[in-house]
Amino acid sequence: MTNPASINIAEVMDNPEKIEWILNKIAFLETELAKLKKPQNQWLTLEEAAAELGKSVSAVRQRLKSTKKPMPKGKVWKQAKKGHAISVNVTNFRKFM
Repeated sequence: MTNPASINIAEVMDNPEKIEWILNKIAFLETELAKLKKPQNQWLTLEEAAAELGKSVSAVRQRLKSTKKPMPKGKVWKQAKKGHAISVNVTNFRKFM
């Protein structure tokens, strides 16, 4: 790691590419930190789970309630009543894929 005292701040501030790189790096590190802080056994809404899995909401819903190979209710997904919101356990979803 570079010693902070050895960095010439004026040189960095005059270079837009370095500033952009630093901002991108900070944004990347913030997202990685958020992933690490998130509990591993967490129930997410269907929309949040789809975003986490990189799939569309309808694709996740179809996979959960597939007629040929449905995912286990209570372990992978839960729903209070028909028409209510669906919650998905992303960790278990990945295991059952």
